[in-house]
Amino acid sequence: MTSTDSPRRPIFRRALVGLTAAALVVGACGSSDDTVSSGTDADERVSSAAEPDDATVSSEAVADDGPASDAIQENGPITVEGVALDPFDSSIEDLAVGKAAPLVSGQSFDGSPISFGAAAAEGAAPASGSPTLVVFLAHWCPHCNDEIPELIELQETGSLPADLDVIGVSTAVEPTADNYPPSEWIVEKGWPWSTMADDVDLTAIKAYGGTSFPFTVVLDGDGTVLARRAGTATADETIAFLDDALGS
Repeated sequence: MTSTDSPRRPIFRRALVGLTAAALVVGACGSSDDTVSSGTDADERVSSAAEPDDATVSSEAVADDGPASDAIQENGPITVEGVALDPFDSSIEDLAVGKAAPLVSGQSFDGSPISFGAAAAEGAAPASGSPTLVVFLAHWCPHCNDEIPELIELQETGSLPADLDVIGVSTAVEPTADNYPPSEWIVEKGWPWSTMADDVDLTAIKAYGGTSFPFTVVLDGDGTVLARRAGTATADETIAFLDDALGS
């Protein structure tokens, strides 16, 4: 399943130990051109515990001690308004493109409010008005660790669209895995953008149909899905991905 001569072949590992039964049971990360699989069966795709339905998703899971302005939380409270996106499958046309992304509201590690997506309910906070790149990352995932410096390079060279918002989402937190805690990991990696702390049930990534890590979504200024991608990418591949999504 893996190749010693290609670092971008998929690396599969069982993660998310100790999460509730409603959480994603198996985490996987791989390159964008590989089939994501779980366990030892290379043909079995990783599945999300949250199947999309016609109902409005609503989840409000709170960190163990509750959010506090002077405390660091590795998992934060998440509220989702809107219909969950279909689980991503790179082998077929993406059914989520053109749909309104659910509005995800949560907090950063220090408790500061952060949100992204469409205003799915009357009175909900409006979308930013700018295109947004949402990047779901797991601190233990080697491909996520490869992805971050590629994105930072684009930022430092001024290669990203000037009006593009970038938001990171720390998800699938595992205290016994590498690079814990994610609140320190993201700083050590030099991540320059805002980061939301997903809850223990992986509510944010499941609402966006993520099935592996890293998982990337491009939204337009109204919160409509323009593109989704699973797996790591080089800086050049990300520019091509954004150009295609934004019509540049």
